[in-house]
Amino acid sequence: MGFEENTSSLVALFLNELEKHYPDKHIIVVFDNAGSHQPKIVRERARMTCVFLPPYSPELNPTERFFEEIRKATANQIFETLDTQEAVIEKTVKLLSGDEEKMKRLVGYEWIIKQIGMG
Repeated sequence: MGFEENTSSLVALFLNELEKHYPDKHIIVVFDNAGSHQPKIVRERARMTCVFLPPYSPELNPTERFFEEIRKATANQIFETLDTQEAVIEKTVKLLSGDEEKMKRLVGYEWIIKQIGMG
């Protein structure tokens, strides 16, 4: 299996898990334009809307702000083990995920809110 096929499989697995964990929600997922994000498995989902960013536009990628918060949590530290670092990352992700207002501020770009019809 090549890189693109493997990445496509992982994306499909991730989307399946999202749908499983949020069975009563309509999910909006923002993708860059990587080839692995283009298969029908991404586009043909009844409870999911996929928004695709223009090519070469990291400034539009909402995950950049989210990952910046994770980088802050691990910056300027030396971790004894990878497990220790992973625990800090996991804790940060859980804290961010549990704070709906902070998540809206981090990833709620105006163009996203407009595109999904909430603005």
